[in-house]
Amino acid sequence: MEDQPEIPDNTPCPYCGAANSSDSEFCGACYKNLHIPAEVRAEVKTRKIIAAATAAVRAPAWLAGGGAPEAGELRPAVRLWGRVVIIFFLFLFYTRWLKNDNYFSPLDFVNLPFHEAGHVFLGFFGDFIAALGGTLFQLLIPAVCLVHLMRRGANLGWQLCLFWIGQSLLNISIYAGDAIKQVLPLVGGGGHDWTYLLTETGLIAHTEGVAKFIFFCGSAVIFYSFYLIARDARNRAPIELGNEQRAMR
Repeated sequence: MEDQPEIPDNTPCPYCGAANSSDSEFCGACYKNLHIPAEVRAEVKTRKIIAAATAAVRAPAWLAGGGAPEAGELRPAVRLWGRVVIIFFLFLFYTRWLKNDNYFSPLDFVNLPFHEAGHVFLGFFGDFIAALGGTLFQLLIPAVCLVHLMRRGANLGWQLCLFWIGQSLLNISIYAGDAIKQVLPLVGGGGHDWTYLLTETGLIAHTEGVAKFIFFCGSAVIFYSFYLIARDARNRAPIELGNEQRAMR
C-alpha cells in the first residue's frame, strides 16, 4: 500500500497566487473558490485540533513564564512522582536515627559483613589500620558501587549508593559514640574498634563530639543524595537502575 502524499499547511490560490490555509474553501485575497476537496480540508482541520490539544496539555508549565519548554517537561510525570516517593520513604528511614540513639537498621546487616571483611583484608598493615579497616570497608564498598553505576550512567543507582554511604556514616557514628560506654554487642566479642582508635589518636575524651561530627557528615551526604534525586525528578529522568544515558537517547 503506497503512502498518501503529505498535505501542505498552505495552498496557493490558482487565480491570484495568494497563500491560503489548506482548510480554507475560498481565497482570502480574491475570494474565489480554491477547489480544495472537502475531505482534505477536514483532515487539515482535524490535524490542527489535535496539535492544539497536545500543546494545551504540555505547555502550561512553560507558557506562564514565556520561552520554550524544557526537555524534562515533555517526559512522563511518572518519572517525577517515582523519585518523589523514593525521597519520601528514604527520609522516613533517616528519621529512625533521630528517634533511636542506637538504631541498627536492616541495611546494617549488609554493612556488617563488609565491616568485618575490612578487618581481615587490612589486618596485615598493623593494629591501627586493622582496627580502622572495618570502617574503611564499610564506606569503600558502597563507594565502589557508586563509581561503577555512575560510569554506566545509572543516575538513580549511584544516587542510592550515595544515600548508602551516608547511612553507613550514621551507623559508624553510633559505633564511635559507644567508645566509652561500650554497651553495643560486638561480633565475636573482640575489642572495640573506636575505643582503640580514639585512644590512639588522643580523642577518647571527645567521643561525643566525634560521634556528632560523623553523624553530621552522614546526614549531609544523605540530604545531598535527596537533592540529586529531586533534581532528576524535576528533569523527569528515567527511574530505571540501568544505563539511563542510553535510555535518554
